[in-house]
Amino acid sequence: DEGDRFLGVVHLRDLLRIAQSEATEDIYKFAGVSAEENMLDSPWAAVKNRYAWLIINLATAFLAAFVVSLFKGTIDRLAILAVYMPIVAGMGGNAATQTLAVVVRGLALSDITTRQKVQLITKEIFAGAMNGLINGIIVASVIVLLHQPPLLAAILATAMVINMIVAGIAGAVMPLTLRALKIDPAVSSTVFVTTATDCIGFLAFLGLASFL
Repeated sequence: DEGDRFLGVVHLRDLLRIAQSEATEDIYKFAGVSAEENMLDSPWAAVKNRYAWLIINLATAFLAAFVVSLFKGTIDRLAILAVYMPIVAGMGGNAATQTLAVVVRGLALSDITTRQKVQLITKEIFAGAMNGLINGIIVASVIVLLHQPPLLAAILATAMVINMIVAGIAGAVMPLTLRALKIDPAVSSTVFVTTATDCIGFLAFLGLASFL
């Protein structure tokens, strides 16, 4: 204390237990699961802890479905587009989750300055473009090898680049925005980011297909 009197001992194992508890809570939040849930809880407890976020996810899924419905005529004319739609959305969602994990961890460990925010977003844009280009070339090559139209390969590759860039931007901007609004980014970011990558991915892919 202030008088240099010895008051007690904090054991290392207690500190480690707290650190482990905090890390577990962050992982649960990132998945939209209550930190109070245990893997051996009853089914009802699991439902109670998860249903709210699943309903929110359902609402965002309807938004993505609405975007797809705008291009129903295009899909009717070229049904093969439906086969490749999950690739664009899925890759965008995975890329966004990677960015989210890095940014949320950075926010948890220390405050990010304004200059670092700009640097972070710029880095994620370039990383998204490069990853999109690499994966786009791979998927385009597969489509050509399957004797599909080269134009379809080009459309899918372009849409993948666009969606990977969006994934990088959304994955970086969304948690920073939520933190500025005093909302825990580990809890809310995933829903908004996956919505962005799904909607923009479908819009880019089907929009390019309609145009070309």
